Amino acid sequence: MITAKTTLGEIPGMTARLVERLNAFELRTAGDVVRHFPMRHERKLAERSILETQNEVADEQAVIRIRGTVATVRVRRGRATMVEATLEDDSSSARLVWFNAGWMRDKIHPGDTGVAEGRAKVRNGFLELGNPRWIPDRVPGETMAQRAELPSVPSAPQNSSSDIARVNPPLLDVTHDQLRAIYPASEQLLSSEIESVVAKVLESVCATIEDPLPIEFRQERGLIALADAYRLYHQARDEDDVAAARKRLAFDELFLLQLGVMMRRAQLRSRTRALPLKLEPKINEHIRSRIPFVLTPEQDRVIGEIVADMGQPFAMNRLLQGDVGSGKTAVAVYSMLLAVAHGFQAALVAPTELLAEQHYAVLGAMLKGSQVRIAFITGSNTSAERRERVAGLATGKFDIAIGTHALLEGGVAFRNLAVAVIDEQHRFGVKQRAAIRQKGQGELPVVPHTLVMTATPIPRTLAITLYGDLDTSVLRGSPPGRTRIITRVVAPEKAPEVYSYLRTRLERGEQAYVVVPAVEESDLGLKDVANHLRYLQDGPWKGLKLAGLHGAMARDERDATMNAFRAGTVQALVATIVIEVGVDVSNASVMVVEHADRFGLAQLHQLRGRVGRGSTQSLCVFLGQSTTEDGKQRLEAIGNTDDGFVIAEIDLRIRGPGEVFGSRQSGLPPFQIANLATDGELLRVAREDAHAWIEKDPELSAPGVAALKHKLWITYGKALGLGDVG
Repeated sequence: MITAKTTLGEIPGMTARLVERLNAFELRTAGDVVRHFPMRHERKLAERSILETQNEVADEQAVIRIRGTVATVRVRRGRATMVEATLEDDSSSARLVWFNAGWMRDKIHPGDTGVAEGRAKVRNGFLELGNPRWIPDRVPGETMAQRAELPSVPSAPQNSSSDIARVNPPLLDVTHDQLRAIYPASEQLLSSEIESVVAKVLESVCATIEDPLPIEFRQERGLIALADAYRLYHQARDEDDVAAARKRLAFDELFLLQLGVMMRRAQLRSRTRALPLKLEPKINEHIRSRIPFVLTPEQDRVIGEIVADMGQPFAMNRLLQGDVGSGKTAVAVYSMLLAVAHGFQAALVAPTELLAEQHYAVLGAMLKGSQVRIAFITGSNTSAERRERVAGLATGKFDIAIGTHALLEGGVAFRNLAVAVIDEQHRFGVKQRAAIRQKGQGELPVVPHTLVMTATPIPRTLAITLYGDLDTSVLRGSPPGRTRIITRVVAPEKAPEVYSYLRTRLERGEQAYVVVPAVEESDLGLKDVANHLRYLQDGPWKGLKLAGLHGAMARDERDATMNAFRAGTVQALVATIVIEVGVDVSNASVMVVEHADRFGLAQLHQLRGRVGRGSTQSLCVFLGQSTTEDGKQRLEAIGNTDDGFVIAEIDLRIRGPGEVFGSRQSGLPPFQIANLATDGELLRVAREDAHAWIEKDPELSAPGVAALKHKLWITYGKALGLGDVG
């Protein structure tokens, strides 16, 4: 009997060559094949006359079938050979066209009869099929006996752009409209070959599937059995079959992940403890006196949520989302100083040295003259500096540590870490978040309260999926005194006019960023720091004080450049995206982004956020002109809105969740079926169900859920750090 674990070589009728090609596609067992889902379903219309088909063609994505006799064949030679044929039946005629397919001239001849199958459109009053599949009634010279011995699954020539065959694929019924599964495939492994293997193993594998969800649970939510979902998704009869199968498979993916994050959340609360840091009026007054501005109502609200968490005996795990320039740093400083006020340590981890340096400078200025001692730890520390600072953290000499991922390394230990802040969370994975939690294991057997922050607004569905174990605070608006940024998307040929206008603003005392995509000159034709700096110095901004900045510079040189820019002795920085986060210069009110079509939408929004931090009306100019649809959508979106949360949703629709927050960053396997851009309601239901389930059965130990528990561990156990699940 064929089961999910049966290797493909053990399946009757499988050739060694086909098994080898399937293995190369990472399909090694019958279960792998059944889990290799179609990427889409192609609608195939029943065979109709040419006139009926011409009158009914509305969906140009549907595959039509017409039968007739070839009246003429014409070959047009040029850079790419084109073969045209006229197919006739009793009702009308149709045009068949093959592009760049010279080999077709030997496959079709006047007088041949057969079926043309493919996508069609009506052009100049005639039905036209582009690169159709031609299925002749008989190949010239072929006997009926030879035809009866033809294989059931055809293969196209390896160099062809269409599937030419003499027989129909498996399960094809030309008398009714139907759907056909189209699989992720390659030039070496055709979708039709995968389809044939699925047909061999599907029923046997489905018969062995144990459904992890109880029947009552499924019925209440309108979910079909898991085995039926596999059957229907591979061999759907109509769109209703696809919808029912997809709903079940997508729900399983969403529910399983939500079950994992809810279990992880419950385990952290039940198996760890934290120091309750109560906020007293005197502490509140003292902390606010160190912040050089009045906190906004939004900041007060979020601080209230954080303080409530930190007053509990279990660890806070909170995500703070705030748009660019919304004032997250002040909130983070407040939470860290609350720990210090109670005599404990705090840490802030940033993804880049530049951002860590910015935090160090801001916090140092706020705490100037106080007794709070700050250690700055990055990969650029000298050996002596690192030894002295690491030792000071272990003994309690330092109250606050600020640094990069170097703070997460094994040699760094704290005396009594009570609060950890992770900035720009999306640049750290699940393992890094767990690593900072372990730093709380000093003299006290506790874990720190953890606040993770991001200035990259996260679409709601993505936040629930990747950070479902965290409570969420959203900080909207901007502190008083910030001006709205004027945004312009300008074609590259207008760059001289842009730089000419911006010169007038620089001459009256403003400062500017010019962002380019490359550090060094390359064959891609992209502007780089050195050459573009030279162009501006010798041309439109001649006589102005300019400097270059990029991540490959030595730290001392980078620090000197940034300090000169902050002091105003450098009027404009030509930089890479190293300035994307963490750079805060209130007098910098102008930005130009070269090759803006090469940057991601969220990245463009982050870059724009470097200006608009003072009282001067700021301007951001994106120089770019995309030829791709995605690129056009990005430039249109960045020009039309400055709301980071709106931009995040648009970015999700354009790129998809796998690109916005890939599995590499999150540490989680990607979804095969669920789509976070469209399955928001299904995710909401899955999250509510997972929460209720874990509330009732935190360790999934109730009778009848062994299969669900095993599937959860296999899929997410290690990625989420779940304990006692397997």
